[in-house]
Amino acid sequence: MATQLMRTALRPLYRAANEAHPGLLIQRGYPVYDQDTEEGREAKTRHLQRICGITPTPFYHNAYQRWRAATADTMRFCQIELALESRLFIGLTGGGMLETGCAISHSYGMPYIPGSSVKGVVRAHVCASPFAGQHPEVITELFGAAADPTPDASYPQGLSGLVTFHDAWWVPGSAERPLVEEIVTTHHSDYYGNEGRRPATDFDSPIPNAQIAVQGNFLFVLEGPPAWLDLAEQMLIAALSQRGIGAKTRTGYGLFDSDCKTPAGPVCAWVEDTLVHLAQQNKTKPEEVLRSKGLAAKWAALTDAALKAEALEVIRSRWQAAGWWEEPPGKSAKRARDIYDG
Repeated sequence: MATQLMRTALRPLYRAANEAHPGLLIQRGYPVYDQDTEEGREAKTRHLQRICGITPTPFYHNAYQRWRAATADTMRFCQIELALESRLFIGLTGGGMLETGCAISHSYGMPYIPGSSVKGVVRAHVCASPFAGQHPEVITELFGAAADPTPDASYPQGLSGLVTFHDAWWVPGSAERPLVEEIVTTHHSDYYGNEGRRPATDFDSPIPNAQIAVQGNFLFVLEGPPAWLDLAEQMLIAALSQRGIGAKTRTGYGLFDSDCKTPAGPVCAWVEDTLVHLAQQNKTKPEEVLRSKGLAAKWAALTDAALKAEALEVIRSRWQAAGWWEEPPGKSAKRARDIYDG
């Protein structure tokens, strides 16, 4: 039996939306729940494909660069960019009738990893290691302690940890798109659907179940005293590469590559603003504008020598990270390189 999830008057508005918010589509955009018919199952598949086809907007690019700039002070913050070794499930239970979800930033419409989840995973990983038994005071100082009302307690009102684990932002350009369809083949539906009253057997048929996963890189930001940030960084990398984060980590999801740690490069507001402006003007992606002659021409027209040098440092850093500086990809990039060298 089909279940209506959306008012009829709203359906054309959702269909016509050019830059839909994936979180809104997950929570409110599925019009009819009908998994008993082939047409209903195909409609759900198309809806998931639409969600996974959404790419970052210039609005998100700007927000991401502002966050990088705001946390660039190495005396206060530690920025760590890590690449997913496998796909990530985060916030699966937030999809309601869609039966799959994802942690999506309310303001910017891109996936993120909550800082509380990051801190919890790192603490659990460290507490399970010999280090915790050898240095319990370090664990308390780093992660904090809960309030203990018992007499003679060390922390009757609790203790705040020295290091703050901020939300992890998805890195624009680290993948073609952040969200991707992932098929999880479940077995024993009768067993789970009847709370174990029906036995699970080896003869149960597999049932493909479409889920929303995340791919690409994330920028993790730690905040605290510099002396503690190095230790917290090592703990973070160890936890995410060995334990993973999110759902289904026991089957290999949510693991990050410990050898693929990319330090965040320099930031320049002029470069980011110009990239977004030219991308909107030319109806293309900021990544394509980065290697274009158009950006180089804008840079060459700058009259502020300090800003020009700062912008060139950022552009060169990002070209080198992409492998373009020594071998520019295409005629436009070669002309742009000549301008930068001139």
